[in-house]
Amino acid sequence: MAAVAIRVPSVEALFDSWSPEPLERRPLSDEARQRIVDGWIEASRHKRHPAGLSLTFPARERGEGLEDSILAGIRHDMETMQVEARHHWIRRSLEPRESRIGFAVFLVALVIAGGIDYGADEGSLETMLSQTFVVLAWVALWGPAYRLMTAASFRLGRRSFAELADAEIEIRWA
Repeated sequence: MAAVAIRVPSVEALFDSWSPEPLERRPLSDEARQRIVDGWIEASRHKRHPAGLSLTFPARERGEGLEDSILAGIRHDMETMQVEARHHWIRRSLEPRESRIGFAVFLVALVIAGGIDYGADEGSLETMLSQTFVVLAWVALWGPAYRLMTAASFRLGRRSFAELADAEIEIRWA
């Protein structure tokens, strides 16, 4: 079976650029992780287990010891995600401040909408105003819902993280 081949635009694009960790322990960027896991899952369909992972980087970025650092970073990220996907997936999705604020705005907007709409005639200005708050309440949940769906996706894909952590990974420079 062939390896999953992914062209990476740069070493910097593979890793989280905001992380202060050394490259060997730096998490992958969300986009890179998602592309790798999606490619692995797609290749694994219909009982066709991929032979490994092949990442191609621009040749101009090649440096001494960089290949080992990249491999260590990928393995570290996949091992970390395997544990987080299994044990911390709901907590991880609800931790960000955006999620807490979203839930608070949701509840406040629904209370305001209920207060405005209570006793209002159908089709009145009050009903329209209350429906505006209902829409605001649902919009406030978009961020938390996205985080929860991403966490659930990771939870369901935790086997892929384990397989990728143990997979043969080839680094190419082109």
